[in-house]
Amino acid sequence: MKRGLGLITILAALLLIALGTTGCGGSSTAAVAAPAITTQPVSVSVASGGTAAFTVTATGTGTLTYQWYKGGTAISGATSATYAITAAAEADAGSYTVTVTNAGGSTTSAAATLTVESAVADGWNLVTGANPSDDVAGTTFAYTVAIALDGVTVTTSDPSLVVGAESGGAIPVTLAGATVITVTKTAFGLTVDSALPDGVHAAFALSGAYAGGITFFSTASFKLALDGVAVTSADGPALNIQSGVRAFVVLKAGSANTLADAATYSTRYLADGVTAMDLKAAFFSEGPLLFSGEGSLTAVSAKKHALCSDAHVRLASGTLSLTSQKKDGIRANDAFIMDGGTLAIQTASGAGKGIKVEGKEDATTPLGFIAVNGGTLGITSYDKAITASWETAEDATTTDTSDDPDPFVTINGGTITISTFGTPFEDTNLTDGDTSLSPEGIESKSTLTINGGTLAITTTDDALNAGKSLVINGGTIYAKASANDAIDSNGTLTITGGVIVADGSGGAEGGLDCDQNTFKVTGGTFMGVGGRNSTPTASVCTQNTVSLGAGTAGTLVVVRDGTGSIAIAFQVPYTCSAMLVSSSLFKTGTAYTVYTGGSLTSYTSLFNGLYLGAAGHSGGTAGRTFTISSAYTGL
Repeated sequence: MKRGLGLITILAALLLIALGTTGCGGSSTAAVAAPAITTQPVSVSVASGGTAAFTVTATGTGTLTYQWYKGGTAISGATSATYAITAAAEADAGSYTVTVTNAGGSTTSAAATLTVESAVADGWNLVTGANPSDDVAGTTFAYTVAIALDGVTVTTSDPSLVVGAESGGAIPVTLAGATVITVTKTAFGLTVDSALPDGVHAAFALSGAYAGGITFFSTASFKLALDGVAVTSADGPALNIQSGVRAFVVLKAGSANTLADAATYSTRYLADGVTAMDLKAAFFSEGPLLFSGEGSLTAVSAKKHALCSDAHVRLASGTLSLTSQKKDGIRANDAFIMDGGTLAIQTASGAGKGIKVEGKEDATTPLGFIAVNGGTLGITSYDKAITASWETAEDATTTDTSDDPDPFVTINGGTITISTFGTPFEDTNLTDGDTSLSPEGIESKSTLTINGGTLAITTTDDALNAGKSLVINGGTIYAKASANDAIDSNGTLTITGGVIVADGSGGAEGGLDCDQNTFKVTGGTFMGVGGRNSTPTASVCTQNTVSLGAGTAGTLVVVRDGTGSIAIAFQVPYTCSAMLVSSSLFKTGTAYTVYTGGSLTSYTSLFNGLYLGAAGHSGGTAGRTFTISSAYTGL
């Protein structure tokens, strides 16, 4: 009897052990949820010497461990959710992934690319457009001269300067007995001539209203502080800087300033009496124009560009409102950089572009780029909204290509809203001599890179266009073209991150187009609709993309797996022939069904028809079922 009870006890113990290792409240390998990556690392671009960081977010049972890889090789010590590189060098550039592991298994992230750009001469950072020489806080202005425009009164609070009496229309300002600044009344308005000793910078504080143009000459960079200025020219520009030095234009907090050019631009000459002045805009400068402050400036041009620099234009802060009746909102030779502030541009019907950077050959520092890092930018234009337009075949004056600029465009941040309204055409002469009209949204004749920001672009031609390469690493992008491709690269197309809705015009035009060139997808969430889309190059893709075929306007399309998990959900914007979608939730080896109709139980947000964070779907009609076996699946 005792022996039987002992046997029963042993059997019961064994049963409890078995239950403890296979379920019924015990723990087991099968019960451990394997890691799942919820936020993929995002590609980044930094200047040489800068800091780059990749971050991954994952879920899973228990402790998660991380191992980062560069080009497939494990990086020693890179074992946390974030991998940072300080003082990045060109050798650090490449493809990075991370493997996340726990007791239930492991998963590897999509690849993120690190691009390390070299700065060129004169201190330029070619990722952000930063240049220390453009910082108004980095320049000391030794003397300040105030000009009240209403009565052309010149004053200074600096005891070292003496303002003399007006003689022959000229008001001298002397330093130690020598005239260093002269304010002269001329037939065109006022001329301010500053000839301070080498390296000495002046600040000019302008206020009041003036009927006439104001021309500046300066031997050194200077500050132009505007406080309630209203300048209306009767002939030519309102403000005209004829020296190739930096002009730091500071808009006093709370001030509203206005400039208006004339419908007539008469020829005028420099001091030699032979060389004609270059007069290109309501506000023109031979040198860089650098805007900051917390006030506003409105410039209206009846004849030429609203704002133009034969060097570069930078907006750090403040509010600019530019209107051009005949030409561009902003025209620059070397660069346009926006770090912050608010910029609104309007060009009239039959007029020009929003922002155009021409590019310029230079043996030392050839420039011709655009960089938007922050702020709020809104453009409504008849022609292209933003373009870096240099083309060697059309613009080069030398046979040496080493002095040619790279007309790239980089969007690092900010809120950008663009609308173009001209009708595209060929072989018709415009007033500026062009033989075509292509009202694209953002155009680069080389590489267009979007690293971040919020973009809403509606155009009559391509919304985004690149001559050589178009790279989207991040940002939230809505691109809609009514008469062409939404996103169009004449070279390669790479998507590593971001949220993208690309609505092409249909017919032969598509949402995403790169002709027959390489189309690489390693991250992001996107949908492209139109008459057609380019096919991703499966051999270089690490994220899956699916072509769903035709769609009917207003239809809810939900792609979900056998468990009900949603890979992507969207509403078809218009009846189209092609729909291309991609998401990190499309998993290789998993079967999916395409549903139309029904309703979503929940979602995080709705972005131009694309549902983000969709978590449940009910009803609807089940359509095609497919299993992903390649990075590209065509239905």
